[in-house]
Amino acid sequence: MRFPHVEWAAARRGIPHYKLAAMIGRSEARLSRCLSGRTDFTSDECAAIAQTLGFPETWLFEEVAPPTPTGAEAAATSETDPPGAGALGFRP
Repeated sequence: MRFPHVEWAAARRGIPHYKLAAMIGRSEARLSRCLSGRTDFTSDECAAIAQTLGFPETWLFEEVAPPTPTGAEAAATSETDPPGAGALGFRP
């Protein structure tokens, strides 16, 4: 999920994807492709979503990164593994 804040805000407002898509004048398929990161939102779509959901556009569409490992998790993660890979026991 590329935009978890949009997902959270829509759920908080009780707006399912199909209704959000209709409210901004787009298809549900288009909204889904954009939310998953397969295609990009236009600036007009971002503005419409922010206005519809009532949250700041910058917050809704900010890049979300995983936290930096600390303590035992940091010790279990080697320099070549992605964050958390050692603690989760998988390798890319």
